[in-house]
Amino acid sequence: MKYEFWIMASITELVDYPDEQRDEYVPHPNFQAIMDALGIPVPIKEIYEHYFDQPVHNGDVLVFANKQQPDTCIVLDTYRDPLDQLDMIQFGWRLSSDDSSVRQLRQLSRRLYDDCDDAVRYEEGQSVLYQVLKEERYPRKFYYNTVYEQQIKRYLL
Repeated sequence: MKYEFWIMASITELVDYPDEQRDEYVPHPNFQAIMDALGIPVPIKEIYEHYFDQPVHNGDVLVFANKQQPDTCIVLDTYRDPLDQLDMIQFGWRLSSDDSSVRQLRQLSRRLYDDCDDAVRYEEGQSVLYQVLKEERYPRKFYYNTVYEQQIKRYLL
């Protein structure tokens, strides 16, 4: 069975600054628990830094899949809308497993969403990521003074 989750929240919700006096951060414990449960070590530090280094009206869909279970994946839509002031992204994951693993991931996903300061949307179900992961949908065009063609990039971890 495939079960999917899709959240819209600020990218800052995926990292945690353990010491407010220092500019060092780690993956947020809730997001780390999800990565551990799926067995997918997403390079969130690199994604987070790249997100803020790139200009607005830019950003691709990044899909990180588990080598042993390619249907299990974590997806991050890193497009930076020029009018967004909260650095919102969409992210989610798919699990291909039994009911007990789905139940655990539902709890972890809901905890991550409920702990967010700037969260907008939470979805879960069996075809939540269908449109996002459709290859023929890309390059996806965004218009804001110029055209940006968003790509989907896949990585096996």
